[in-house]
Amino acid sequence: MLAVFFFGVAAATALMFFILRACIADKTLSAGPRTVPYSIPFIKSTLSFVFDGPKFFRQASRFCQNRWPLRVNLVNDEVYLVQGQKNILSVFSNPGLTVTRAYGLVLKHCFGMDQKAVDVYVSDTSGSRPRPIPGSNIPLNRRVSYHTHENLIQGLLGSGLGPTMERLDASLYASLDKAVPISPSWTYKDDLTQFFEDHLGAAILNALYGPLLLAENPDFNRKLWQYDKHIMALAKRLPAWLIPGAYRLRDELLRAIMKWHQRATELSTATPDRPKASQGEADPHWGSAMMRERNRMLLRIDGQDLQSVASTDLGFIWASITNVVPSTMTLCTHMYSDSSLVEELRSVLRHCLQPGTESLQLDMEKIGKQPLLLSMYAETLRFGVQIHIPRCSPHQPLALGGETIQSNKLVLINTALAHTDEEVWNTKDGQYPLDTFWARRFLIDPADPGSGPLKPSSSSSSFAKDRQPTDSKTSREDFTVQGLEGGQHACPGRLLAKRIMLLTSAMMVTMFDVELLTPASTLRFQSGRFGFGVRKPVAPVPFRIRRRY
Repeated sequence: MLAVFFFGVAAATALMFFILRACIADKTLSAGPRTVPYSIPFIKSTLSFVFDGPKFFRQASRFCQNRWPLRVNLVNDEVYLVQGQKNILSVFSNPGLTVTRAYGLVLKHCFGMDQKAVDVYVSDTSGSRPRPIPGSNIPLNRRVSYHTHENLIQGLLGSGLGPTMERLDASLYASLDKAVPISPSWTYKDDLTQFFEDHLGAAILNALYGPLLLAENPDFNRKLWQYDKHIMALAKRLPAWLIPGAYRLRDELLRAIMKWHQRATELSTATPDRPKASQGEADPHWGSAMMRERNRMLLRIDGQDLQSVASTDLGFIWASITNVVPSTMTLCTHMYSDSSLVEELRSVLRHCLQPGTESLQLDMEKIGKQPLLLSMYAETLRFGVQIHIPRCSPHQPLALGGETIQSNKLVLINTALAHTDEEVWNTKDGQYPLDTFWARRFLIDPADPGSGPLKPSSSSSSFAKDRQPTDSKTSREDFTVQGLEGGQHACPGRLLAKRIMLLTSAMMVTMFDVELLTPASTLRFQSGRFGFGVRKPVAPVPFRIRRRY
């Protein structure tokens, strides 16, 4: 009934839109950033912003006409949309911005954290650096952003990266080895998406969180993917009586994580103390030293308890799996859609095989220097990632694009808009539109001045060209990333995610022949959770598969 009421109000007031739009726009032109027009005074832009994100952002971009930032008025607050190369660089390089306010809201509504624990995240205005943001007086035992960030940096970017990838390599190969027998016959499967969820999803769970989580909760991986289908309903703050299945799944996953935490704590207590290990050491109960220390660290934060730590870990598990797995599947889907790409990749990846081993072993360092595979990885992110990157300036007004945003206001950078900016990206004069996947978009050919990811006219922009080391023996093309690395708050798991996508793709194309049973021309990609996720096939992708290695 509530939804019917809102839509009824919208229909009854639709004729007011054209009058109100002009009035609202005029009032805000001289009062800071311009405001996205809305038709219902009380509701403002809330319904379209929350329930129709892709359309709302496209319309906002057209209205803005590259005059960013842009204010979006909601029922109880406002957010500011930021796009444009210079503006994004300014946001990412600003050390006085935080992410914990947005993080706390997501932990509450999507992952079930109680308000007392959420308040610690929302009130942490100190940032993630060792020295707090000027103006902050948050005590050390409430600096949840700093402690969490340091733990993840060590575990995912520092000493933990290599050992974690070794565990994932072994787990993924073992899973794929069992999935398809060595035989000249084809095996038919119903959906490539579920194939990746079952095998890569479980491998990541094992590598990051250890075998105990799945041993105690065998259906955890499948329930996580069912829960992922409900995440946007929870993000939209729909009540439990309207979406009982979503709340039930969330409670089941939280109980499973608390059960794992309890059992891991018991087993760790019963084990004699070992010498202090690096963050990457495998732990039989927690998965890694990083997760063991993370649990202890979070429980020492003021206002946190066993239930809130379970919510935090549910968010961490969800974030570490539900975007990288469909992104990897999307990369492989485009790869297997073009037989020439498959043959070219197999040719260069032969040099990445470890000699003298009985099972398949790939050299990760060599894989990470293959220009074509790197370009396909980067294009997958550009093509598919549709997330909101939040920032907040807790103590000082934020100057941006010639405008001033008040302190403590939420700023959003939407990657879907940034990744489809016609003023920035190279389409080869329209041959490769930005709504399509072009495997070589990130390759520079010395003989082709029109190559590379940016439009030739953008080559002198503020984006710094970052040429990656590549294997020049196998290609005259070089992989290049012209863009932003994300600054102080860049995702600590970005290098792990990159390696997962590269290794899995290399393993798949080396181990298997795969034929998609859906014509490539009919494949449609979109994100059911715009702002929270990545584009993936909207329908099951049947395929057949056979071993070749």
